[in-house]
Amino acid sequence: MNFSRIYILAGIILLPVILHAQTATVEGYAPEYRGKTVYVSTFKDFITNTPEQLTTALITDSGKFKFDLSGLNHTTYVVLNIDNYKGDLYVVPGGYYRVAFPAPDSDHYHNQYVQQKADLDLYIDDTTEINNLIMDFNGQFEKFWVKNYQYFLRKQAPHYVDSFYKAMMVRYSKYNNPEFIGYVTYTLAEIGNNILEGEKTLGEKYLKGKPILYHNYQYMQFFNDYFKDYMRTDMYTREGGDIVKFIDKSDYADLVEVMKINHLLRNDSLCELVILKGLYELYYSGGFDPESIKILVKQVATDTKIEEDKVIALDILAAFSGVIRGADAPDFALKDSKGEVSSILDYRGKFLYLAFFKTTSGASISQLEIMPALYKQYGKKINFVFICEDDNYSDLIDFLKKNKNLGWTFLYDERHKVMDQYDVKTLPEYFLISPQGKFFRSPADDPSHGIENTFNDILRPAKQK
Repeated sequence: MNFSRIYILAGIILLPVILHAQTATVEGYAPEYRGKTVYVSTFKDFITNTPEQLTTALITDSGKFKFDLSGLNHTTYVVLNIDNYKGDLYVVPGGYYRVAFPAPDSDHYHNQYVQQKADLDLYIDDTTEINNLIMDFNGQFEKFWVKNYQYFLRKQAPHYVDSFYKAMMVRYSKYNNPEFIGYVTYTLAEIGNNILEGEKTLGEKYLKGKPILYHNYQYMQFFNDYFKDYMRTDMYTREGGDIVKFIDKSDYADLVEVMKINHLLRNDSLCELVILKGLYELYYSGGFDPESIKILVKQVATDTKIEEDKVIALDILAAFSGVIRGADAPDFALKDSKGEVSSILDYRGKFLYLAFFKTTSGASISQLEIMPALYKQYGKKINFVFICEDDNYSDLIDFLKKNKNLGWTFLYDERHKVMDQYDVKTLPEYFLISPQGKFFRSPADDPSHGIENTFNDILRPAKQK
């Protein structure tokens, strides 16, 4: 997170650790967006990244908005969306914030459909408040990078990163803010991961004997990168060879024991979280019985003593559905832009690249801008169908009138019924469906992240594969 402008109104006050659920209040000023709606969201967990809309607020004619976030019991990363602009901040239980949404940058061209980062102006009356400390740390890191970037180029950076970390711990030693210290520590841990510092070294420094910071974005980013595909990789080693057997048998107790061969995972809590992440990844790989994986995740949801793991397990189960490789793709009957009804059966015989999108979603539109080139290259061999999730059919029609270069099929999903059938949690979402009507990639890569490679692979003659 890059918090570039924060105004300090008062002196230093130590931030207490708040344990009881409280309400945080945000008052904002966005005069250029009068009459618009501010959408406020976070993530339910950082394994599935399930989005959770917290509230909305209307921007008045005077350019002001206000919302309360009740029931907070930990520091929470919050995203504010207005049209295609996104600003973020951390809020603490009981906190009060005044923010200003910057005006659109008129000096530079911005595509109105591409989501833009907005650096909020935050008016803060506490110099130890986490957003202010993050801004200070980001400034310190920028100076460090400018001074030492040559060591990163020479792959000599770990020593300098360690020295910088120690200096930051001295700099912030007087502040009682564990969430911020977690931000600093795991921002640098992720840098260590990116510069290929040794896996064993990173585990010893940042995971062994350390608490799990479930709600800290930086910790969970490092965790997810460090343990990415861990179970899949481990099952091919001599020590982890029984992982496949225990998953197929839904034998959680023995699965835990074989995972604990890694000394880092002798910590029960960390082991449980790694198993949840691994099962979530393996479920979509197509190499395991999905019911066996569901049984294991349900066991964690039922038996765990860790509330955060329970939430993650339940989010994973909610994400699991019939939308997996090899399952029949649900049929639908939806109107196209000419008012004619179209069914999934109309697209049998070719691979179908199916997308769910919204014309007011910056992420959706940024991907749509890439599509004409893909359609031109693959449109004769692959069906392209995009399902619109706008609130009104007329919104889709108006959008297509303004974007005549989008020549493939667009359908309208009234009341989001098909979106629910396909268990779509975020927009945009993509699926690749086989000529026989079965899920081939679920989910599939989006236009800007590798779907072209999949297209080339499925269209390659069999003798070349």
